[in-house]
Amino acid sequence: MSFHVLVTAPRLEPAGLSLLEDAGCQVDFVTAEGGRAELERKLATQPVQGVISRFLPIGGAAITSCPTLRVISRAAVGYDLIDVPAATARGIPVLTAVGANAQSVAEYSLGLILAVARNIPRHNAATQAGGWERTRIGLELHGRRLGLVGYGRIAQGLARMALAIGMKVSAYSPNLARRGDIAPVTAAPSLHALLAQSDVVSLHAPLSAGTRQMIGAAELALLGPEAILVNTGRGGLIDEAALAEVLREGRIYGAGLDVLSTEPPPPGGNPLVGAPNTVLSPHMGAATTVARSATAKAAAIHVLAALRGQALPEGACVNPEALAR
Repeated sequence: MSFHVLVTAPRLEPAGLSLLEDAGCQVDFVTAEGGRAELERKLATQPVQGVISRFLPIGGAAITSCPTLRVISRAAVGYDLIDVPAATARGIPVLTAVGANAQSVAEYSLGLILAVARNIPRHNAATQAGGWERTRIGLELHGRRLGLVGYGRIAQGLARMALAIGMKVSAYSPNLARRGDIAPVTAAPSLHALLAQSDVVSLHAPLSAGTRQMIGAAELALLGPEAILVNTGRGGLIDEAALAEVLREGRIYGAGLDVLSTEPPPPGGNPLVGAPNTVLSPHMGAATTVARSATAKAAAIHVLAALRGQALPEGACVNPEALAR
């Protein structure tokens, strides 16, 4: 049986596209120029059965407008771009490429930690400009404690790398008790307890109503003057104005952020742009050839499984209650 699949981007990596084509799917794309308007128009006017979601938001109205839609499969791990309640109300499962980009994002997280701790971007910029600045001394990570907020596959990968360079590692997640012993990583009893004991904090929690701005002024006050905050999760996890103030006042050592609350930030619209001792990057943690291929393949496998009525991989569906419908 042929299925009509819409990819919310101009292309899909061959590892995923070939699976869809071999299955006889009609694969449609959204152009870069058309963007969200084109996506919504195609959902409203074409018999789309499956969506492979990349960068564009899919709101409730767009989901409701497509009576043939049966599954939304993310070629990524985060799902805050999707109106999950609207999909659930329609009985549409929302699937993620769980684990497919974990190693790439974990490596990028470590890269941000090193870049901030050793001032690498600053030294590069000064040296490229003809200078030879050696005044800002860096931090050695060996022996310091890494605090992980969230303990999924990305955080676990980062924990392994941090332990290998001699860091101590703690983690906090509301669901961590279910895992039992996570040694040599230690479990913190609360977010505040984790922050108070950590030298480096790395965020790996999903964005939800309960986690939005989970790192605010009160939480930042728990960090010490040599603390580093890294975020490769979602920008909305941090109160950006509060973080910018802490950085300007030198109350923590620095921050490395791959995600912002609004991407890209509007001109003059984000206080972290230009903040001292801050490394910013444009949501590139999962942007490796391996991760892009793996997420595309996972998204294609998931969309085909859902459309064929086959079993879905454990942990891939973020709204399993939709399957009951």
